[in-house]
Amino acid sequence: MGQVQSRQQDELHFKLDVSDKDALVNKYTELASSAKGGKVLETSDELFGEGLHLIKEDPAIEDKNRKTAHGFWKDGWETRRHNKKTHHTAIIQLASPATVAGFDIDTSFFDGNHPAYASVEACLVVKDVQDSYEWKEILPKVPLNGNSHHFYGIKGSDDVFTHVKLNMYPDGGIARLRVFGKVSPIFPDEKTTFDLASFNSGARVIKTSDDSFGKPSNLILPTAGANVRDGWQTRRARAEGHHDWVEIKLGATGILESLQVDTTHFSGNSPDFVSLDGCQSEYNDVQYDPDVKWVSLLQKSEVHAERKNNYNLVKSGKAFTHVRLNIFPDGGISRLRVYGVRVPDVVAPVELETVEEQLTQSVDDLKVNESRATVVPSKATLLAAAANSAKTPKAKATKAVKAAKAAAASTTTTTVVQDEVEEEIVGDGQTNVVLTSEVSSVTTLVDEEEPVKKASAKRGRPKGAAAASAASPKAKKSKSLAASVLDEDDETSGTTTTSTATAPRVKKVRD
Repeated sequence: MGQVQSRQQDELHFKLDVSDKDALVNKYTELASSAKGGKVLETSDELFGEGLHLIKEDPAIEDKNRKTAHGFWKDGWETRRHNKKTHHTAIIQLASPATVAGFDIDTSFFDGNHPAYASVEACLVVKDVQDSYEWKEILPKVPLNGNSHHFYGIKGSDDVFTHVKLNMYPDGGIARLRVFGKVSPIFPDEKTTFDLASFNSGARVIKTSDDSFGKPSNLILPTAGANVRDGWQTRRARAEGHHDWVEIKLGATGILESLQVDTTHFSGNSPDFVSLDGCQSEYNDVQYDPDVKWVSLLQKSEVHAERKNNYNLVKSGKAFTHVRLNIFPDGGISRLRVYGVRVPDVVAPVELETVEEQLTQSVDDLKVNESRATVVPSKATLLAAAANSAKTPKAKATKAVKAAKAAAASTTTTTVVQDEVEEEIVGDGQTNVVLTSEVSSVTTLVDEEEPVKKASAKRGRPKGAAAASAASPKAKKSKSLAASVLDEDDETSGTTTTSTATAPRVKKVRD
C-alpha cells in the first residue's frame, strides 16, 4: 500500500503538513464514517458526550444554547474528569476491511477540555475463522492541541484491519476521528450474487457529468439514504436531448444480472428515465483506454419517484469492470445497486501450436549418447501434457521453451526421445541405439507452477484474513475491554486442491 511520498520510508508515523493532508484526503477513502457503515461499539466513558459523535459524517458544530443533564451539549466524545486510569478508549468497527494510511484526530470546539495525547490501535476480526485477535498499535501516543485537526500518516503496510481503538490520555473530549485507507473486501464465493457497485465491495465513483446538489459517491454507500442531500442530484437541464451520467468502477470483475435505482426522498425531482452501459478495461478511468467499448446492459427505461426501481439486465455472458448510469434528462437518485457474480481474473491461453513447434525444435537439438540411454515420454503422452498445460499463460510456456533449449546445450546425460527403441549389435560386443520414430512435442520441460495472472488491484480475501485462518483454534480469547465486543464479530474460509500426473510408460529394450 502506498503512503505520502514526501516522508521518509523508515518513519513509522509522521505529522502531515497542508499539502500532505490534501493528498491523504483525496487519495484515500474515509473508513470509519457512520454513513458508510462504521460503528462505535464501545467506550470506557461518555458522560458528557457520546462516542457515536466520533464517526458522524458532518463536521463538528457548536451549539451554546443546547444543554443536557450533565451540562452543555458537545458534538463529540467527552469523558468525565480525573480519570484514575491511564486513558479512556473507544472501539470502532470500520465500514469495511481495509488497509490504513492515516488519521485526522479532530478536537474542534474542545479547548481546555481536550486530551493531552492520543494513540490508535487496530486489529483484524474475521467471523468463524478466529478464536482470538490481537490489537496492534499503528499510531503511537501523539500530542494534541485544543480546537485543532491533527493529521498523521503511518508507514505503508499490507496489513488489513476491521476495527480500530482510539485511546485518549488521560481524559477529555475529541470531536471526530477520521480513518483513511483503502478498502480490501472479503468477497463471497464466485457463485454468490452480491452488489458489485457497493463501497463495501471496493467500488469507486470515477467521474460524473454534474454534482451540483449531491455527491455521486453517496450512490454506492451501503447504508440507506437519510434525505435528499444524502444522494446524487444534478442541476436542471435546459438543453434539448440532455442527459447526465455517473461512471463507477466495480469492486470486482463480474457478470451483471440486475440493477436497482433507489429514488427514496426524491419526489418531484427524480429522473424520468435511466439506462445502463458496461465495459471491461484495465484502466481505472476508461477515458484513457483507447480500446474501450461500452455495451448497453439496459435500454432507456422509466423511473418512478420514491421507490426502489428494479431492472433485469441483458444476459450477454460477458464480464464487466465498469458501469455507466445515464439519467434522462436530469434529477436525483438516493442509491444505486448493481448485482452480479464475481469472475476470476482473465488469464491468456497458451497458443499450443506455436509452443509445440518450438518445443519440438528444442528436442531435435538433444544429442544421443551411445553409451547410456534415458527414455523420455512418448509422443502421445507429451501431446496430452501439452493440452493439459493450456491454462498456463503464454509467457510461462515461452520460458519453458528457453529452458528446453538451455538443457539441450548443456546436458551430458544421454537422452533418447522415441516411441520405440531398437538395439543393433556391433563388433566387440558393443551396441548402437537406433531411433525408429520422431517426437513432435515435449511438454515435460514446461514449468508446472501456478498460472501468472495480470497485475491488478488486490481483491478478495486479504492477506491478513489468510493469516487469521491459520491461527490455532486453541488460542485463548482476549479478556481485554475489546474482547467483550469483538468476539461476536467475525468471516471467510477457503479450500485448496492439488493434482497429480502419472509417469509415462517406458518400453523395454530387446536383448
